[in-house]
Amino acid sequence: MKCSAVLKSEVKEKWDALAVGFFEGEKESLSALGKLDRNLKELVEHVFQAKKFEGKDREMFFTYLPGLKSATAVYFAGLGKKENHNSEKLKSLVSRLLKHAEAQKFNTLALDLKSVAPGKVSSHDLGRAVEEARVLSSFRFDKYKSKPDKRKELHSMDLLCHDPLERKEVQSGIKFGRWVADAANIARTLASEPANQLTPKVLASRTEELAKEAGLKCEILNETEIKKLNMGGLLGVAQGSHEPPRFIVLETNVDNKSQKPVILVGKGITFDSGGISLKPANDMEKMKYDMSGAAAVIATLWLAAKLDLPFKVIGLAPTCENLPSERPQRPGDIVTISNGKTVEVINTDAEGRMILADALSYAVKLGPRYIIDLATLTGSCRATFGEYAIGMMGNNRGLVDSLKDAGEKSGERCWELPLWDEYRDHIKGEFADLKNVGKGTAGAITAGKFLEEFVDKQPWAHLDIASTGWFDENHAYISRGPSGAGVRILAQFLKDLI
Repeated sequence: MKCSAVLKSEVKEKWDALAVGFFEGEKESLSALGKLDRNLKELVEHVFQAKKFEGKDREMFFTYLPGLKSATAVYFAGLGKKENHNSEKLKSLVSRLLKHAEAQKFNTLALDLKSVAPGKVSSHDLGRAVEEARVLSSFRFDKYKSKPDKRKELHSMDLLCHDPLERKEVQSGIKFGRWVADAANIARTLASEPANQLTPKVLASRTEELAKEAGLKCEILNETEIKKLNMGGLLGVAQGSHEPPRFIVLETNVDNKSQKPVILVGKGITFDSGGISLKPANDMEKMKYDMSGAAAVIATLWLAAKLDLPFKVIGLAPTCENLPSERPQRPGDIVTISNGKTVEVINTDAEGRMILADALSYAVKLGPRYIIDLATLTGSCRATFGEYAIGMMGNNRGLVDSLKDAGEKSGERCWELPLWDEYRDHIKGEFADLKNVGKGTAGAITAGKFLEEFVDKQPWAHLDIASTGWFDENHAYISRGPSGAGVRILAQFLKDLI
């Protein structure tokens, strides 16, 4: 399906359907509709007078009107109170419109863009919001079904603009939104793959394919090379599986030696049983998504190459399985991380922080501008925020504030948790420098505090996406399952650095 920005004054074709937005109790769209189609203006007046439609949030009026010159059918979309409307509600509206239009087997749909625009949102961001919603809501993962579900998709969606400058900005936003949503869907696809199909080796191979397509430098470190780097955290978790670990390194702007790189680090546990500290059977099948942090980093590096950013971005993804076996990591084991710190393993199900410790230590050696790690790290974070916010911690006020702002802009909201010194006592080791879990309280925070031990005071932020990485129910424009968490906020953050 193609989404395009078109000028109202140049419209010649007749759409299958036209959608127009109305705020509750207001008829500001009437004058514009009159220029587009006088019969449509008369219909709106009639519908409002009959109180068949009042513009309330999520309210939808739909009817066929063969007499219209612009479209065969029309949607009146309720936006609610103007002061409450925002880009996320616009994305939700677009998703609902597309689903209804596809159910009607329409081929073409037009959206009067100005009528649905939130206040103080640029034309570029309007185009981006609509296209993100379109691409994200169209995601399906059915490659393993013998008979995939058939669905009728629109051929085209036109966004109606008032002047050439607006059209140019909207079209630019559509392009950016498509790239961002495509990247998020790459992450969703990777996280949807079953663990018997997406082993660490296969994830590395898929990453090489994406890197080649995008023009990224890609290096895959095998188990022998990982051992040479003394990555005891990664090797310890991986030892319970017959599948060997990999350490993925991606890089943009290879020739840029003058600027410090932005380094993204993602947890890549392709299946997490918990190890000897075995998880309950209920919902364990979802643990294929425990590599969502790595998926987000891989997809964001693909996007960064597409955006041709003027600075270097490096992605690091340690990947392995966490399984019980005849040779697993045991509670009480002590391992040495590549920066020399020792960790006593108290719980083998706290494995993500162990592999991230090695990756963060590796990142420090690269002289970073910023380090941002993403991980489906703690159930504590999901218990705190549900599926609606990313848990964020960090040691640099400017970085944390920038990520929070990027979260608000992108629709991936963050909430900062403290990293007070008192939490350090929770992970202080008895037989080693550190232990890998705390006292049973403040689990998300103590996990972040553990990671802080390996960034050597470099500007760093931690995003715990255990809360938003998997949706148990359909959300406004993202279906249940892996959500591609982290990609959109990172895209916005990198864009804002330009």
